[in-house]
Amino acid sequence: MALSLHPSQWKTCLRWARSVAHWNVAFPLRYAYIQRQYAKNRPKTTRSEPILGKYDGIFLIRINHSYAGLFAYFMFVLNQIRYAEKRRLMPVVYFGKQSGNGDNAYYEPEYGENVWEYYFEPVAEWSYAKLQSLLESPGSGITSADVYKLNFEYLTYLHMYDPKSIYGYPYGFYQYITEYDAAWFAQQREKARDLVDRYIRVKRSILDIVDAFHTRHLRGRPVVGVHMRGTDKGAAVGSDRTMAIIRPEAYFEQIDRFEERHPGCLVFVATDQTQYLEAMKARYSERATFRDVQRSNDRLNPFQKKEGSPYKKGEEALVDCLILSRCDFLLKCTSHLSETAMYFNRRLECTDMNYLIHEAEHVEKKPRLVS
Repeated sequence: MALSLHPSQWKTCLRWARSVAHWNVAFPLRYAYIQRQYAKNRPKTTRSEPILGKYDGIFLIRINHSYAGLFAYFMFVLNQIRYAEKRRLMPVVYFGKQSGNGDNAYYEPEYGENVWEYYFEPVAEWSYAKLQSLLESPGSGITSADVYKLNFEYLTYLHMYDPKSIYGYPYGFYQYITEYDAAWFAQQREKARDLVDRYIRVKRSILDIVDAFHTRHLRGRPVVGVHMRGTDKGAAVGSDRTMAIIRPEAYFEQIDRFEERHPGCLVFVATDQTQYLEAMKARYSERATFRDVQRSNDRLNPFQKKEGSPYKKGEEALVDCLILSRCDFLLKCTSHLSETAMYFNRRLECTDMNYLIHEAEHVEKKPRLVS
């Protein structure tokens, strides 16, 4: 008997087939070639003994595009640490004035030349400044032949198409995952948490801000953390489900359920959209707690706006993430910011609203990419 499908079902099947061929055949072949070329052309070290007794070289971590929020940078760091670790290379992070194809939105020279070290300690023994000092010192024994870095094309593969990399949500190679897959998320989080535990140290100045806010506004009461993305959410590569913008009204039922179990709870709100914060304040009044940070009332993400301190934009995002990680429960959307909160707290449980909400009235249309 012939298979009978509606025209829309045929389109879905064809789209799936093209996707499978694209991600599982064309890209592996293309990037296997890139990997071979990179291995062939990378500098050959002449070292007779390991650096610090354990490294075969130094790996410079960087990013290949400027349209990136702080936690895209964070994910690039995690995946390149994995790359370096497997090859016995010392990871050194450098995010300077330029990020691949444009300006680094968080770069503010008053705070230094390396944006990573505005907010985090070096991930290994040497900072980028220390590395530069050694390279400029003839007697240090460190030369440019000891320093490795990936070209921008391979960085794209590592971050988006390598099935072994860490993914904050299903995009790139995994964008075919359109329903919530608890095992997949658990696997990604375990890989990320392992690296965060061993390599990531937040600056004390940032932690002091988090501690002060938590002590003053949240300590002693149950807290549900709420992360809502508006502005440019949907501009990345992913399924319609993961890229959808979830309206505040969709969160209300879940918050109210938490309140039933925890009377008198607080609602910590982290959002880039001014209108979403106002909706939470109107619904939960003084129980809605939040930080006074730069937000947007349009589709332009705050980090892309010209006004405001570039450094402060990154600080505000990281502090919100760390406060979310200290909440008793997290209502999140598909976003690297709130997913990173899960990495900082192994005991934190969450509901991802992008997978919970199906009703069209709670979903906004995908915005166009803002250049």
